[in-house]
Amino acid sequence: MSASNLQKMAAAVQHSSVAQIARPRLLMPESSAAKGQAVLLIHGYTGGPHDMGYLAQRLQEAGYLVSVPRLPGHGTSLEDFLQSDAHDWLRASLDAFLDLKSEGLPVHIAGLSMGGVLTAILAAYLSPKSAILAAPALLTSNPILPLTPFLKLFIRKWERKRKKPYKDPELTPLADEYGRFYTPATAAELYKLQKFGRKTLKKITVPVFTISSKKDRAVPAKVASFVSSSVASQVKEELVLTESPHVVVNDCEKERVADAIIDWLDRQD
Repeated sequence: MSASNLQKMAAAVQHSSVAQIARPRLLMPESSAAKGQAVLLIHGYTGGPHDMGYLAQRLQEAGYLVSVPRLPGHGTSLEDFLQSDAHDWLRASLDAFLDLKSEGLPVHIAGLSMGGVLTAILAAYLSPKSAILAAPALLTSNPILPLTPFLKLFIRKWERKRKKPYKDPELTPLADEYGRFYTPATAAELYKLQKFGRKTLKKITVPVFTISSKKDRAVPAKVASFVSSSVASQVKEELVLTESPHVVVNDCEKERVADAIIDWLDRQD
């Protein structure tokens, strides 16, 4: 890393701090209920560990050791986010997997959106116990994403239409920070991961469970069948929801999603 890049990174985080709800989490199961297995949960693009909170708690209650890392540039500030890239996100996910594996337990990986792409890449090269892809951004409904490698050369950010306020006031500061602007440079890094993730699908041989939703406006529901037809796994299942928006693990069908994931994990013994 050059001195100028380090200086930019330091300047970006100088006045940043990790939001309380975005802190990484490690959840230990009750000893009497412990299954002797672990699950790595990887959040999505502009998201954070809070998106995986409900699922993490349910998995802990079901007897799993659960790790929820915070990806670089997330949960802090937009300027910090702009200093992060695909390599940072993949490396952080890899390190989180290695840290969890050092506990001496079989490790499953589950990821949401971009986290689903990262999960697919790790599954192709690290052979976890199983892989769970929740609304994986291997396909996108956003026509702008493929243009971002070009757009980033001319546009740093542009303001987006404001969404309705979040019901949870704790989420509002992060939503304002990351949702107010579209940043082509970081979106181009997501696109880079997406293309690489699609290429790695054919290398996946571990059991794969893919979840998508018909009401997801970011990732088309057909991504579930796309994954199943692309991986080399002998064991592969799909769940297509009917009501959930993009964050399927933490919205109106989160209970059904958690139930399905726990059932899937329990059957991988």
